[in-house]
Amino acid sequence: MFIHCSRKYAILAETRCGHTNMYHYFSMEQYSETGFTHDNWREHHNPIVVLRNPLDRVISSLPEGLLKAMPFTWQWSSDLIHELNDAFVSHTTPYMRNTLLGYNFRIIDFYDLEQYIPRMWEKHQSIRTDSRVEDHTVAEDVFIKNDTYTLRDLQDEVEIYNEIMATYERVSVEEWKNLTR
Repeated sequence: MFIHCSRKYAILAETRCGHTNMYHYFSMEQYSETGFTHDNWREHHNPIVVLRNPLDRVISSLPEGLLKAMPFTWQWSSDLIHELNDAFVSHTTPYMRNTLLGYNFRIIDFYDLEQYIPRMWEKHQSIRTDSRVEDHTVAEDVFIKNDTYTLRDLQDEVEIYNEIMATYERVSVEEWKNLTR
């Protein structure tokens, strides 16, 4: 997770939600400790979060070879899933209930992120960053059993995402650029 605070704003970008580009945008060593915590973000007078559909986070975190059987025919060996579990879970675990609910913040829609910060094509970045599920896709279609969260957790995450996207204020591109000058 990427968290960066200044006098003017506090930005949070979870894994698979533009956090790699945020490190580059703020000229920080990739995946280094930023020195800021969830508490710093939550307590800031202007907290902002980059928000992405949780189902897209799941798809974008899967190794390329596992996606050849698309759409959504998850029939992989338990050994392979166990081997991938840590990396998969660290990039897909639902976080909104514990990190965002109950706090006042504004959002940047992940799908518009290139308008806010330049995309770093020459830097390390997943080729599946732009992965997007169909509108009719539900959590059951993409859920992969793992050691950390349940299908219900992913379903709840989708509900929270939809509620936030429908009700929370977005930061305009112009304001973002003024804040980060």
